[in-house]
Amino acid sequence: MPIENERKYVLPLDFDPRALSAWRSCEIKQAYLDDGPRLRQTGDARFFTYKRLIPQTGELVEIETEISNEDFALLWSQCVTVLSKTRYEKTDVSGDWVVDFLRDKSDRLYFVLAEVELPRGVAAPTAIPDELAPHIVHAVDAADVRFTNKKLSDVAVAALLYDEIAASR
Repeated sequence: MPIENERKYVLPLDFDPRALSAWRSCEIKQAYLDDGPRLRQTGDARFFTYKRLIPQTGELVEIETEISNEDFALLWSQCVTVLSKTRYEKTDVSGDWVVDFLRDKSDRLYFVLAEVELPRGVAAPTAIPDELAPHIVHAVDAADVRFTNKKLSDVAVAALLYDEIAASR
């Protein structure tokens, strides 16, 4: 079963992506259907993703499959929230890391989020990459659901989260 186990870290809006020049990068278009599933386009690949929290274990099951351009177009027309992001990726001994730079419809940067995908049952990474560690403004608690990409696709929600982080510092 594909269990999603990730930890998230908020980075400041002025975080310079040039610090990630050795990381792989790609452009992603992502959107959500009103009943929850996600669509994602990366290059020529298009994916449909379903996630479900299993209350008994507290684990999140994630099932992702590549779909045809035709199916993607049909489903995309039904999406209620959309976001674009530039993703930087790196795998190291502590896990699979990504840093997403989220942009609004005007291509304005409005949120920067780092994530690490961990093996099932692992609570935290053994280390945070040197490129990120000094820039983290907030380590997201594993149970904090406010920082999902679906919620962050709302620019106003993302701005409020930055405000809350600033107020708590």
